[in-house]
Amino acid sequence: MTQQTAKDSVQVTETKQRIWSSTLQEVRRSGVLGLRVADVAQGAGVSVPLIYRYFGNRDGLIATVVAGEVARTYMEEMVRMEAIGSNAADDELFEVILRLIPKPDDPWRYERRWLRLEAKAAARSIPALRTSLNEVLSEIEDATTSLIERVRARCGNKSTVPSRTIAWMLNSFYDGFTNSDLKREPLSDEHYMPLLRAVLKEHMC
Repeated sequence: MTQQTAKDSVQVTETKQRIWSSTLQEVRRSGVLGLRVADVAQGAGVSVPLIYRYFGNRDGLIATVVAGEVARTYMEEMVRMEAIGSNAADDELFEVILRLIPKPDDPWRYERRWLRLEAKAAARSIPALRTSLNEVLSEIEDATTSLIERVRARCGNKSTVPSRTIAWMLNSFYDGFTNSDLKREPLSDEHYMPLLRAVLKEHMC
């Protein structure tokens, strides 16, 4: 690779990152279905044709960025959980995992879970997003299942409930916190923790 080619590659990467950030900003402001490519282009400081060149069309942009962001944020959490869990002593592992699993009062996860919910709703009318999101959610389920299996093996857990079923349940809880977000008296960690603790003790560690 020549020096000029490497420089061009860096510029393309930086431009795509600006488009990615602008797209997320517009999604937060107008929603997935309300997103306008012209607004994204203005926010990123690029032309609309350039966005089409990189992403194909509006649906391609949404599918790439929205599904990609759902994957990125979740896998970021999984990597963090695995790193911390692997460094925890055996007698501390349960409490460590308990602290790391998503809960309703996690303020930094609020936007993430709402993006997941909105992405799934929008996927009903955007086929490209549905395809990308299906792949992403499968990756998330696989990663969660794999983590549960490793924790079970380390703890010697003998639950007969498949690890994939536990993964599905935990991810469903995570998405379900959006129901609580809308209530006047939302579900708190204080209410949720006894259930989470019981489930993990019985089926994970």
